[in-house]
Amino acid sequence: MESIQSTFLGEIKKKIPSHLSLADELAELLNISRDSAYRRIRGETVLSLDEVKRICTHYHVSLDTLLNPTPEMVCFHNRRIDSKYFTFEMWLKSILHNVEMLSGFADKTLYYAAKDIPLFQYYKFPKLAAFKMFFWTKTYHQYPSLADSKFSFDLVPKEIIQVGEKLWNQYAQIPSVEIWSDETATVTLRQIEYYLETAVVTQAQALEICDEYSRMLEHIRACAQNGSKNGESNYSLYKNDILIAETTIFFKMGTKRVAFLTYNTMNVLTTSNDSFCSIIDDYLSNVINKSIQISASGERERSKFFNRMQESIQLLKKKILT
Repeated sequence: MESIQSTFLGEIKKKIPSHLSLADELAELLNISRDSAYRRIRGETVLSLDEVKRICTHYHVSLDTLLNPTPEMVCFHNRRIDSKYFTFEMWLKSILHNVEMLSGFADKTLYYAAKDIPLFQYYKFPKLAAFKMFFWTKTYHQYPSLADSKFSFDLVPKEIIQVGEKLWNQYAQIPSVEIWSDETATVTLRQIEYYLETAVVTQAQALEICDEYSRMLEHIRACAQNGSKNGESNYSLYKNDILIAETTIFFKMGTKRVAFLTYNTMNVLTTSNDSFCSIIDDYLSNVINKSIQISASGERERSKFFNRMQESIQLLKKKILT
């Protein structure tokens, strides 16, 4: 029991930034004294089932991987968006919480293999963010309240936009490595075209969204050129033509790692299982090795890549106007 408890609390310690004390965290969470927390860490006091449940819930961990420690058994924390129990706003706040957690570490990197442009980027452009969130909730997650709704820039609550802006501000401070393909930038264009054909957006709205999207791409081009999102050297962008099968997000905090896998487009499975994170780490390293860096020094490939994106936007605008 002491071995399981020691291993369990060791996993919890990996979840918290290195400058925080595990004893202080447990004392506050379990409403016990610091000395009582240390007795639990040393194994002198056995954690109660209620305490284990509270710790697991707070830190999103499972005892299953400790009781069945094999590479074939991997436990995930599931975040599935719906209109009632886990809304898009709750999902977005959970993403913000994870990014804030990552920000608390001195040694950190965010890896993002992108089927769609990383969602953080949209929130620097509120109108574009409003369109994306409307599409996600109406079409991907089938909110009943939006079933017959037409798009409006004012339809998405400002509170949700503000959460997204906080997400962008956190993301801008974190060193990140992103891998895109040509398909990455076309996802939003297909969404605009689909809503235009189904009369969910007007011609004027579609053109405005296209212009906002163009501005966002130019902003990202500038970030890639400078290798920076906020004035520091913290942004690497790669182009890959063949290996991005799904969106994969990966946090590395020194020796600590967390993997986020998407399914059904935006729902997320999360794990810090060491064996699984090693597989994801190797996968992303392989993708990067087979990609072309288009940030910082990759001027020629960067220009070709972003110019193709801008040409696609102009072609869609001509189609909208005909």
